[in-house]
Amino acid sequence: MSGYLFGLSAAILGNVVIGTGQCMQKYGLNRLQREWDNKRAMYLEGGAAAYPGVSAHEGGHAYGGTSSSMFASAVDIRSRSASVSNQPGVGRTGKAGLLSPGAQETGPRARYTSKAWVTGLVLNYAGELFGNSLALSYLSASVVAPLGIISVIVNMLLAERFLGERVTPNQRFGFMVIMAGVGLILLVAPRRSAAEDAVQFVEAVSQSGVLGFFGLIYVIQAALISLIRAGHRSLFLYVLVASLFGSMNVMASKMLTMFVRLKMAFSGIPNPADIAFYGATQAEDAKPVVWFLTMPQIIAAVCMGLSIVGQESFRQQALGRYPVMQFQPVFFATFNVVATLAGLLLFRELDGWAHAALFFSVFFAGIGVIAYGSKFLQKARSVVLPSHIRLQKDNLEHNKML
Repeated sequence: MSGYLFGLSAAILGNVVIGTGQCMQKYGLNRLQREWDNKRAMYLEGGAAAYPGVSAHEGGHAYGGTSSSMFASAVDIRSRSASVSNQPGVGRTGKAGLLSPGAQETGPRARYTSKAWVTGLVLNYAGELFGNSLALSYLSASVVAPLGIISVIVNMLLAERFLGERVTPNQRFGFMVIMAGVGLILLVAPRRSAAEDAVQFVEAVSQSGVLGFFGLIYVIQAALISLIRAGHRSLFLYVLVASLFGSMNVMASKMLTMFVRLKMAFSGIPNPADIAFYGATQAEDAKPVVWFLTMPQIIAAVCMGLSIVGQESFRQQALGRYPVMQFQPVFFATFNVVATLAGLLLFRELDGWAHAALFFSVFFAGIGVIAYGSKFLQKARSVVLPSHIRLQKDNLEHNKML
């Protein structure tokens, strides 16, 4: 139980750090957007001669909004410029058409130029590494994954306090309902500490078919990504791809962190990654390839890195197309289902069929409660005009003044 409480504390603190980092990233992005908006305003007031380096065909709401997650601010605004610049009245036609012929800037500065954004990014990864990854070596993924809602709530509260974002009564009620759903899941989640039964964990890894699982996930991912690239884009596809990448990250992270903990506690135990690749007998003969890392360990680390990049990439693409209050709750619920099922199947963390029946019935009830709470978040989202519509409005107002 002490291991359970330690892991629970690590996950909670890690998500507090992550939520703080997300808020700092949003603050940095908002500052970049305000800087760009000020340049556009000066250009509109003074014309091309007064501010020759600014192009007004860009600079929409990519870094603004009233979301409760940093991901609402992470839309790639440059992806909109090509379609916008070809619209009537939005060309490079000098003062009369708003844009200077020699315009260079097409949007806010890159996010990595903001110290606040970079600091927030560091906090995000620190929370993941020293919080969630550490917690996974003590707890089941079915416990760690739902606790991710804490980062969203911390982000929301900090954004309301320091960024001036308004949190509506509907949003507060929605988050309370979501927390109730998370509480239901935690009530029946496995509480065994894998470190207390090292032999059981090693056997589970060697017999679970981890390589086959990862191979199957990559095949499914390739098919889903092909559908997206072929133009079959939907919220569900983006959510599913990001969730599958996230579950692979959770599994690889759990294996690597468990190896570190078990190696410290039992010096003679082989690496779980080696066990999955070579089998329990041959794993002891595995030789280091780079430094002290064997090939299976390197593969596991690469899989974790690729999963992080894939998850963030498709999550950002989804947030470029859908409001954060529509995407985030659906992603949260789907990621929890996928990561929990993967963890339970691979590491055999349930105590018999009776516990499995109880857990899954309460687990899906909790997911239903979370989905119900997410409806209140979606009703509460604000409507923000796309950047090209806002720009056309500016064009019309400016032309009336001429």
